Amino acid sequence: MLNIFLPDRKGRGDFFKYMSEKCQGVDCAVLGKSILSSEIHSFKIGVGKRKIVSVAAHHGMEYITSSVLYYVVQKFSDNLTRHATSYGVNVAFLLQKFTFWFVPCLNPDGVDMMLSGAPESPLKERETKMNGGEDFSSWQANARGVDLNHNYDFRFGEYKQIEAEENILPGRTRYSGEYPESEPETRALANLLRTLSPKLLISLHSQGKEVFSRPREDARTHRIAEKCAEILGYKHSVPVGLADFGGLSDYAGEILGIPSLTVEVGRGKNPLPMSSLPAICEGVYKLLCLLPTYL
Repeated sequence: MLNIFLPDRKGRGDFFKYMSEKCQGVDCAVLGKSILSSEIHSFKIGVGKRKIVSVAAHHGMEYITSSVLYYVVQKFSDNLTRHATSYGVNVAFLLQKFTFWFVPCLNPDGVDMMLSGAPESPLKERETKMNGGEDFSSWQANARGVDLNHNYDFRFGEYKQIEAEENILPGRTRYSGEYPESEPETRALANLLRTLSPKLLISLHSQGKEVFSRPREDARTHRIAEKCAEILGYKHSVPVGLADFGGLSDYAGEILGIPSLTVEVGRGKNPLPMSSLPAICEGVYKLLCLLPTYL
């Protein structure tokens, strides 16, 4: 039975310690720090030349995606140690061919605000004003009121014009920041991607049971997205409207040339109930076992 970790401040620290001390084959590192100096952790498993990066919790309300990647990291480590086979795939052989990088909680401050209102935050007064009150149960952005998934350098100038027209200001969602990668969270992840040049990027969000590939993506990546959707039992879609500006998958695909998918796990209303976690966890683990065979 694998442990379930929540991505609150204590849970993040406990998971990092647990993986560092208890689990084999996993390299644990601090990728960077958030606006409020919370550590952004990364976990690497495998020794293969081909790299796959998975990232979760761009948005505070979508904290369940962090717990999903915590589960996946544990399961890969456990099955590597036991020389196990998953879904017909020999995990040790898979990890000889591929290296998986996981960033389970890119937005630790936003998750803390969502879960606890961030009572210890030095920006609490400003955060409360941006939020319109002390109920942070709909908070998506980081502690500075920037929606991290609009803070990458893709169609950024166009989005700023939309912000001006629609009076989108720093707050719980949709504000893109002063300039691309203005936020330490997005800058840390973008630096990792520029360094690694992975074969595939998977960005986990919730909810909708959809797999998105970019409208301008090549045919091969669309086929990978369709296979991803098939494995998960989800729908394959392309983003429209504001979802097509400044996102991680857009930036990685268009600017860095990395095949990139956005996977919206689960269905319902954010934040998804933790009762949906086991099925989502196993689905994402299955995906990461099987999808590399199509790369």
